[in-house]
Amino acid sequence: MNLQPLPVLTRSHLFAVAFFGLFIFLLYQMTNLLTPLLTPLIWASILALALYPIYRKLVRLLNGKRGIASAIMTFAALVLIIGPAVTLLIILVKQAVDIYQWTSATIQTGRLAELWTQFTSSFVDKLLAHPALVGLDIKSMVIKGIGNISSSLAGQIGSILKNSVILVVDVLIMLIALFFFFRDGEAYYNTVTDLLPFTKKHKDAIAQKFVDTFSAVINGVFLIALLQGFMTGIGFFLFQIPFAIFWGFLAAALALLPVGGAALVWLPGAAYLYLTGSTPSGVLLIVWGVLFVTLPDNFLKPLIIGRKAKIPTFVLFIALLGGLQAYGILGILFGPIIVTLLTVFVKIYREEFSDQRISPAHPS
Repeated sequence: MNLQPLPVLTRSHLFAVAFFGLFIFLLYQMTNLLTPLLTPLIWASILALALYPIYRKLVRLLNGKRGIASAIMTFAALVLIIGPAVTLLIILVKQAVDIYQWTSATIQTGRLAELWTQFTSSFVDKLLAHPALVGLDIKSMVIKGIGNISSSLAGQIGSILKNSVILVVDVLIMLIALFFFFRDGEAYYNTVTDLLPFTKKHKDAIAQKFVDTFSAVINGVFLIALLQGFMTGIGFFLFQIPFAIFWGFLAAALALLPVGGAALVWLPGAAYLYLTGSTPSGVLLIVWGVLFVTLPDNFLKPLIIGRKAKIPTFVLFIALLGGLQAYGILGILFGPIIVTLLTVFVKIYREEFSDQRISPAHPS
């Protein structure tokens, strides 16, 4: 009996090759379509996830009218979050311009060098006279550093003003996306999870870990950073340090760093008060900074992130620092999420595969 050889390529093989080839091509084209819109879409998704618990309560109050609830939540986000953020940006740009103009004027007139001599106390003179620092021109280094910072600041301001039209377009895209993320977010979630080749138990574990980490990072990093920046700005305003809003914003940005944080702003502010003769104000600003700026960071952040997301402190440090290096400001969120999701996948691997052993064959 002659057996016919099986064909190398069957109809099902050709279908699979054609299907997945076109599927990958379409995914690539979709990536190209989404890349220019990625930033507003990411921020819209972050806002939607952060505000979704409130949205669900609103849907229940409106007897399941998701469209109306989505419109209300989008408008509330515009008025309470996006609007104040844009207003703050305008004030920051104005104060940044004022700082740049002041710095440029003091450098050109030599006033900055005079201020250095005026502010340098006998203690600082003795410190700079140390043998290890004799060969260093600290004054020139400081003046040059301030000049570089101010010129970089001017470049950033020019970029903000130049891209103001793009900023408006991004805000509009973010608002539209935010509405649909509220209204259809659960449908999008179900579609994505249905594509995952995992059991329902594993899907639920991954989703729960993601939600826990996201809420922990939002509450334990971003909100605490905003609180630290706000309290730093209030302290600078109370003790009459110029450009308090700008320094408060800078403190909030630096508070996202795992090391140093907002103290990199309020400590130099206290030193400025001390060197200008306002010693009591400088001491009070240090007390203010310790009690109302640093303590919330030292106690609340590890408590919120560590307990809810269950990330060891050292791993959290690596996740935050590595996230900043790899993804910029969004890395503060992406870093811990990547680490926690990886732990879930390791757990799934151990449950599914680590207990499986290849038993040696025994002769019968």
